[in-house]
Amino acid sequence: MNNIHDRILRFTGTPYEIGFTAGRALGVKIEETISHYIASLETSSDMEKLHAGALPWLRRLPQRFQEEYKGIAEGANLSLQRLAEWSYIEECETKQCSGAVYISENRAWVARNNDAYIPELWGYATIRAVDGRIPTIGFSMQGDVFAPTGVNKERLWLHYNFLDAWDNPAPGKPHVPGYVFLTEALELCRNLNDVEEFLNETDRDGGMLLFAVDGKTNEAVLFDCMCSKHYRRKLTNGWIVGTNHYCACKDETLTDDASSVSTLDRFRRMESLIRALSMSQTPVNLPADLIRILADDKIERRESKLVTAYANVACPNTGEIWYTFGGYPAASKGNWQRLEWPWVD
Repeated sequence: MNNIHDRILRFTGTPYEIGFTAGRALGVKIEETISHYIASLETSSDMEKLHAGALPWLRRLPQRFQEEYKGIAEGANLSLQRLAEWSYIEECETKQCSGAVYISENRAWVARNNDAYIPELWGYATIRAVDGRIPTIGFSMQGDVFAPTGVNKERLWLHYNFLDAWDNPAPGKPHVPGYVFLTEALELCRNLNDVEEFLNETDRDGGMLLFAVDGKTNEAVLFDCMCSKHYRRKLTNGWIVGTNHYCACKDETLTDDASSVSTLDRFRRMESLIRALSMSQTPVNLPADLIRILADDKIERRESKLVTAYANVACPNTGEIWYTFGGYPAASKGNWQRLEWPWVD
């Protein structure tokens, strides 16, 4: 599976048709992925919560996603309970990530480390064209419905980092996990205003740091999101960085993690390197300079359990998308490949 062509999946149709096609095509591979992923997290997750809460969680998702899950279950001959547990276990885990937006020659570039457990299961790109929605590319696990990183045909790039939240969704208002929000937003939003309007309409089940770039205009913004509120941060001097803490609002719950690469340390290191890049008197070399920053030993996660599972560098304006697979920690050890822009404007 270390060939780039084995890592790119393409689906078109209704949500159910896409799910059924994916389930039929991947079949036993999905069950193997689910079994490996859940088994690897059993010791750190609340398994009772997982078994009891998975199906009710699935039933609360937007109908479009319920239909895709139904299709996968029937195509792969798997139970909905099993599929739901695969995604719902994300509610029982905390991840750490790093990201930056950098403007070079008036074009916005994105750099992103996704730090996760069981890194060998990550590094897939899924190109979806759901009937009546904007086609998207999502980066996640093989056959996964949701993604924490993606871009759509409108050249809108979104990715998010986990944040703690001390509030709750507003009573009676629609709310979804961050990865559901991101996947839905990519299929519905064409620009940054659409994203912010969607944030106003839909609460989240937890906090997230949402990076958003409109490649059509090279506008970029970073949203500090709690469950029911969000704060908009603009780029300063042509760049912005983020790890796993709030910058635009008071974070009442942040406790720096005990590992050697902490959220604040990673933030300060990335901020220093991006600032130096912006002030450099020598010509910038992209994507290589951003790849080098993501692979820095004070930014990349290299612990045995939580590591940089995949990384991305992209310029949505030009359609240039780079990502890693087949090695981890991904930014320094992964196989960097360019994914060709799949759509004609």
